[in-house]
Amino acid sequence: MISPGFVAEILGAALIMALTGALVAWLLRKIARIGLVPSYALGISVMTFVGAALYVSSQNGAVDYLNAWIKYAIGGVVGFLILYSTSRRSTSKT
Repeated sequence: MISPGFVAEILGAALIMALTGALVAWLLRKIARIGLVPSYALGISVMTFVGAALYVSSQNGAVDYLNAWIKYAIGGVVGFLILYSTSRRSTSKT
């Protein structure tokens, strides 16, 4: 059974991944010519590794990196869905 604490960690990771992933995506779009959705995907994928490393370092070794990365990767998928559903995509006029 999934504990409420695990769900809260995933939702927290999703929020952090959405915010920091969008920030990295914005920086990527300023540096290179890349689309909105691919930049979101790259930003979130980069931040899953960085976020998990920061989480492990803040816990003084009480949590291993793989478990932290799995939580942040699940949160990254949810964060990507949030960003994708709220992004302004152009609609075709055909």
